[in-house]
Amino acid sequence: MNTFWFRLRGFYYSQKLRGKPLPFAAQANLHLFRRLSLTASISETDFVVFDTETTGLNANKGDRILSLSGIRIRQGRIDLSDTFHELVNPERDIPSETATVHGILPRMVAEKPLFKEVLPGFLDYIGSSALVAHHAWLDMAFLNGEMVRLFGFPVQNPVLDTVVLGRALLSGRKRPMQGVSDQDSSLSALAARYQVRIEERHSSFGDALATAQIFQKMIKEARQFGMTRLKDLLSLSSRHERDHHLRRHGPF
Repeated sequence: MNTFWFRLRGFYYSQKLRGKPLPFAAQANLHLFRRLSLTASISETDFVVFDTETTGLNANKGDRILSLSGIRIRQGRIDLSDTFHELVNPERDIPSETATVHGILPRMVAEKPLFKEVLPGFLDYIGSSALVAHHAWLDMAFLNGEMVRLFGFPVQNPVLDTVVLGRALLSGRKRPMQGVSDQDSSLSALAARYQVRIEERHSSFGDALATAQIFQKMIKEARQFGMTRLKDLLSLSSRHERDHHLRRHGPF
């Protein structure tokens, strides 16, 4: 995403929803394009690395968020004094096959807040930060589904995907890494490459923390390639994602 498209998207939604009553946090996110600079240096950019656990993998067919966690990276450092974590009542059943993965049982979320109560707090937490997630397309599908349902527009923060960044950085190396392939896009594979230990696998906070540690090392690696600004990371991600798609599927 370049600056032009970022601002155009923001302007479009701000005009479309002009006059619609929105909570303060949603209003602030809607007008994010007015105050966020994609040309800011990486060291001056706040990142929020986030992860979700859900009732399933299909946001378009009724699956909902069960837990949402965020960890802030400020000036290249993980700030564990500034985190976000909420369990959420999904207002539906939790299939046993997914409960065995993340360990969230119906009784654990029955008295928890609904997502409409959690979302304003998360928007306030992320503020103008760039978002980072592993397989971000999946987490963003759930997050944006709730945003559109509740407020009428998707999250306006720029988003980076550690899967795409990992592939791009790997392809940019002059010497390939022994035994490392860009085909394995699992969090475990990236953690092994960057020598990060995952605590509490398949919990939103544990996975967010591991992703934050991986992304922290990716930032250092990106600087070695001369990437010093947020827009450099966004451009690298979008360019590599497009090239990867063309290699796999062709131009049509």
